[in-house]
Amino acid sequence: MRHKYTILFSLLIITFSTKSQNIVWKAGVNYFFDNTEFAKSTITRDQTMTGVHFTPEIGLAWDTIHSFYIGTDLLKTSGSQNYIDAIQPIAYYQYKANKSTLYAGAFPRAELFSNYSDLFFQDSVKYYKPTIQGLFWQVGEKDSFFNLWLDWNGHQTAINRETFFVGASAHKKFNHFFTDFESYMFHFATTRPDPQGYGVCDNLLAHLSVGVDYSNKQGLDTLLFAVGVLGGVERDRKLSNGTQAPMGIVFRANAEFKGIGTQNTLYMGNPRMVFYGNYGTGLYWNNPFLRSNYYLESKWYYQVIRSQFVQGKLALKLHYSEGKLMFEQAFTVNASLNNLSNKPIKISTLF
Repeated sequence: MRHKYTILFSLLIITFSTKSQNIVWKAGVNYFFDNTEFAKSTITRDQTMTGVHFTPEIGLAWDTIHSFYIGTDLLKTSGSQNYIDAIQPIAYYQYKANKSTLYAGAFPRAELFSNYSDLFFQDSVKYYKPTIQGLFWQVGEKDSFFNLWLDWNGHQTAINRETFFVGASAHKKFNHFFTDFESYMFHFATTRPDPQGYGVCDNLLAHLSVGVDYSNKQGLDTLLFAVGVLGGVERDRKLSNGTQAPMGIVFRANAEFKGIGTQNTLYMGNPRMVFYGNYGTGLYWNNPFLRSNYYLESKWYYQVIRSQFVQGKLALKLHYSEGKLMFEQAFTVNASLNNLSNKPIKISTLF
């Protein structure tokens, strides 16, 4: 597998050697400590997740809008006796021009999905599934954008089921008012051949909200209030009554002043993840507390480090579900460097 990426990278260098290209690079270090105290819960389990990701990337850029990167995501789990606990390859094409962005290949997840709420992906996804294998296309920027994406994360074999996400999200701001949309459909297919008689399952989740978002240059980074509808369709095609359509209301209230902030989300509605007892996290990647009809998450945090290259955050989360109050503590540090803001290295004279 590693030889294939080396050959591909070499061919790209030769192919574009007639033009002026630049060598570009990125490097990131992402440390995480996340301790969940969920022993009281009957719908999820408590655990401690901690480790560090190192993501070096190197690539070619040409015509100011095209680039190709190759690299790897290396995970070292804290306390593990292994030198490296997980290796995920990174190899993707990137296009950026006229407020349009396209990624194709295997590329990092974190920055591209920062607009999705905690209801869609549980914390372990960003820690242990850091890359996307597929496509991501976006038109627009921070205050006004629309994107489509595909994440093909399960190759069908005689042992493994085929799985993939298809998603879309959008955001539009009008002065201090905004409307926001996030969605995905997770397809959980069968093996090939399928002697076990597995059923094909789908989990569709969509959140549409409206609200007000205010900030100023005197230290108030965020003051947000929003209300929305969280809809979905969950289907097990092998069951005669295997289609459910849970609905609920979501309220959000966020604030941040000089690096000290709070994010609060309240869900009220139908219990979700109907087929969790059959498929567990194989089918459901979203927040497990949605299995109850009432869930409040209150996050309080302090940005210990805020600079151009390093972000450090200390957080306490309160979870209220099943009539019980549970706690979570987290500390994360994200550091990134690249040469994109400096004068890149010319390589056209090398060939």
